[in-house]
Amino acid sequence: MNKFHGSIDELKTAIDSCGLVGAWTDNAKANNHSFRGRTGEILNWWPSKGTIQFQGQNQDAFRISLQAALNGNGSMTPSAVAVAASAKIFLVHGHDRDARDQLELVLMRLGLQPFILQNSDGESKTVIEALEKNIYREAAFGIILLTPDDFGYSKVAGETEKQARARQNVILEMGMVMAALGRDKMVILKKGALEMPSDAAGILYIEFNDHVREIVPKLAQRLQGSGFNIDPRSIAGASA
Repeated sequence: MNKFHGSIDELKTAIDSCGLVGAWTDNAKANNHSFRGRTGEILNWWPSKGTIQFQGQNQDAFRISLQAALNGNGSMTPSAVAVAASAKIFLVHGHDRDARDQLELVLMRLGLQPFILQNSDGESKTVIEALEKNIYREAAFGIILLTPDDFGYSKVAGETEKQARARQNVILEMGMVMAALGRDKMVILKKGALEMPSDAAGILYIEFNDHVREIVPKLAQRLQGSGFNIDPRSIAGASA
């Protein structure tokens, strides 16, 4: 359960800022207020205890959008240290260009600045040199997109035990991002079933199956927790 200890007017204003249209009802017997959105979102709030309950459609997107709208104003979550608007998000990816393009579009719809090395660095450098330069100079957060581009298996187990895995250069670059930014400034996005490197233990990862938009609310929550200011309305838009 989430908590909100502000006023009903503040809550109504926050929901309006999420771009949701609906109707409010007051239940005197239950001592709560309820909101029902036209697109199926439901919120119940008990002001005496501050408890908020989400029901109906689009619960995750609604919760994240409302948390962002209430941030700093009776917020349901503590405020993170703000990240500069010019800060960029460094993307590490493999050969799945569709997934990479989906992620880039989602970030742009969230009002953020994705930084893809091959799109940004025209100087003559090795990949390692370019990574070292741009991670430290440009990035405030790192997203590692792991996609099943290769297969691997141990020599002992043999080919019958092969598993899908990310390309090895992606794993190397993931380690560089972790060393540069720290685990709290990065997230792994994992597409489908694939082998996870043991060194990735302790790093937050979010799984999706077909399209990055499946995980927009969770990704937005992670970014907000790292200080990025995201318009609540853009979360619903990026999820569509």
